[in-house]
Amino acid sequence: MTAIGLLDIPPEIQLQIAEFVETRQTLKALSVTSRSLRSIAQSILFESLEIDLGTELRGSVDDLLANPRICAAIRFLLLRGRHLFSSAPPRNNEEQLSLIQILLPEMVGLRKVSIYRVNLSKMFLDAFLGIATNMPLQIHLGRNIYPYGVTPTLHIPLQVSFLHFTVGNPPLEFYQSMLHASAATLTGLNIVVEGDGLMKLADINLPFLHDFTLSIMIENEVSRPSVAAFLTAQRVIRKLDLRGKVVPLPPIPASALPNLRDLKASPELVNQLVPGRPVEAIEFIFPLEGLFSPVFDQDWFGEENWQSTARVRRFEVHPITPISDTRMVKQLVTILPFLENLWLPVFCDVSWPFHSITWTLALIFLQASLNVTEVLTSLRCLKNLCFDLCCREALSHPDINDIAIDVATKLRNANTSFSSLKMRGCGRVGWKIAICVWNEVFGVFHRM
Repeated sequence: MTAIGLLDIPPEIQLQIAEFVETRQTLKALSVTSRSLRSIAQSILFESLEIDLGTELRGSVDDLLANPRICAAIRFLLLRGRHLFSSAPPRNNEEQLSLIQILLPEMVGLRKVSIYRVNLSKMFLDAFLGIATNMPLQIHLGRNIYPYGVTPTLHIPLQVSFLHFTVGNPPLEFYQSMLHASAATLTGLNIVVEGDGLMKLADINLPFLHDFTLSIMIENEVSRPSVAAFLTAQRVIRKLDLRGKVVPLPPIPASALPNLRDLKASPELVNQLVPGRPVEAIEFIFPLEGLFSPVFDQDWFGEENWQSTARVRRFEVHPITPISDTRMVKQLVTILPFLENLWLPVFCDVSWPFHSITWTLALIFLQASLNVTEVLTSLRCLKNLCFDLCCREALSHPDINDIAIDVATKLRNANTSFSSLKMRGCGRVGWKIAICVWNEVFGVFHRM
């Protein structure tokens, strides 16, 4: 057998070695101790660069300018002024921004920029918009302070593929200009809005806007028509995520949203937007005031509201939605028989909140998942299933291995397409997850 030295390993293997490293500290050690892997390790180490404008930057900027290879490796840039949750206005960042402005042309691999709570200068913003004309960017803009009179030039196109912003800060004209200048490249848009801001953006033609997320902070008689007008105008949206207080909407023409495939919204909006459209993926979200309510109405799932012109293949129910019996699940499998991916929160029929979690109570949660599984065996296309048990201790129960394998095996015996089960338990210290995956070689489920 011929020994192969580190220097003789193909570059793609060296890259895999560097990518296998899990911590930044180990990456730093790798870049220092291995000359052959230094450039690869540094390219991963400096892929994301976060700059706190409240710190001294001159020395760091000089170091980066002296290492153009590191600058070229930067893909994600975050500029942060004051803390995101600080109520104080952004400080004067002009001197710090002038240093970052020098770095921008050296970041030739830049793909995503996030700017939060920064007092932006005119020179920096002009330079930043100039960068956006030469390279494709995803841009996230928080509540910053913008200089008066700075807007993108409409006849110079921007290469912005994704844009996130809050309507009303700065004046809407700034974002109107950005949308106009990015119309030929913009595929994703995430807007936080209050009032009628969307109405003023509805007349902008965005022919490639496929992914749209909208968060309404204040719902009123002005915001609802504004949302409806914008959705009606953007005909190529495929994925729609509606959050906040956006129910109900005024009637939307049947011809609107003809390409809608993926919808995340409240039950009222799902019932309004699904019929007559080719929706294949649905996620239900519910207001927080309904959390664990013992009088929660589960009659939101009805056949009259599920008239998609395509087969619904993925269905997710937000984890806070209580499903304490199998009645709703029986409706689901009857109305949506072609589901391939399903995510359900499973509750036991016990009052909430619990003062303490016992093994007996944890076992009740697990038994509830078995009861639901019996209903799900009728889904002949199901491939992936996730149960949210809302009981982290259930995943520590001594019987969890046997129950997880039993659930997965029951579904596999009923349907040879079924291949993975995830069971999540939520608690005060976070999520605990159990995963079973079908092993094609041995023909059994393995717990991971």
